[in-house]
Amino acid sequence: MRNQRAHIFCILLCIFFVIRPEGLFAEETTNEVQRIISMLNKVIEVYGGKEVVKAIHSLHAKGEIQAFMQHDHGTYEFYFKRDRKLRVETKYERSSELRILNGNRGYRSADGLPLEEVFGSRYFAMLYQYKHLDILHDLLKGSYHISFAGKSSVNGNAAEVFRLIDKEGAIMDAFIDVHNFFIIKVTGYFRTDNKMLDLSVEFSDFKKVGDSIFPFRITNYAAGRKIAQTVISKYFINPYVADDFFGSTNIQSL
Repeated sequence: MRNQRAHIFCILLCIFFVIRPEGLFAEETTNEVQRIISMLNKVIEVYGGKEVVKAIHSLHAKGEIQAFMQHDHGTYEFYFKRDRKLRVETKYERSSELRILNGNRGYRSADGLPLEEVFGSRYFAMLYQYKHLDILHDLLKGSYHISFAGKSSVNGNAAEVFRLIDKEGAIMDAFIDVHNFFIIKVTGYFRTDNKMLDLSVEFSDFKKVGDSIFPFRITNYAAGRKIAQTVISKYFINPYVADDFFGSTNIQSL
């Protein structure tokens, strides 16, 4: 009888340790899914709601940029168009740069020279900038596998961090302010030359433009080092931008 009781106790002990963790895991998974859905709904709502986000298919913005590494400043302008078209024009006091992303290819021109195709970190910088601009639309489309990555703080603002991974394998951490639900920081990770690099952008000074919200101060970091800050003066929503404006042979301004 004593041996039988001991045998039953061992069976129950095994059941507890085998089944109980799975139950906890299922509960934790459910809570994480609920946390993600709740937060994303709040984010989309604060930016104007689903229909407003879906309706934005192109952007044009103008502003001023301060480049800390070059110790230079100048004008900044970008054109964004779905699907995967981006043109960025920067005119510093001592130099200029044009960057174009068109589909899966990126091009760069410095000081008015002919455009050349770029690869590695320069290409990924363009790609991630496009993904930042289209992040709300991609969240609505379900383009990302999303997981909760913990809590953080951005310039004193409490944030929850969500890891986003898309079908291309692009990895981004989105930092969402827990009080106003703005996306206040995005960090993208990519591998080049056998090194894992990260590019971050912080968003602040949010203002309403049309029916949505846009950041008017954008601060860029590479490997944690502040490299530039842009102050946007004007956003234009859904301007007409011809596809050939993003062509590799077109370096003329609108």
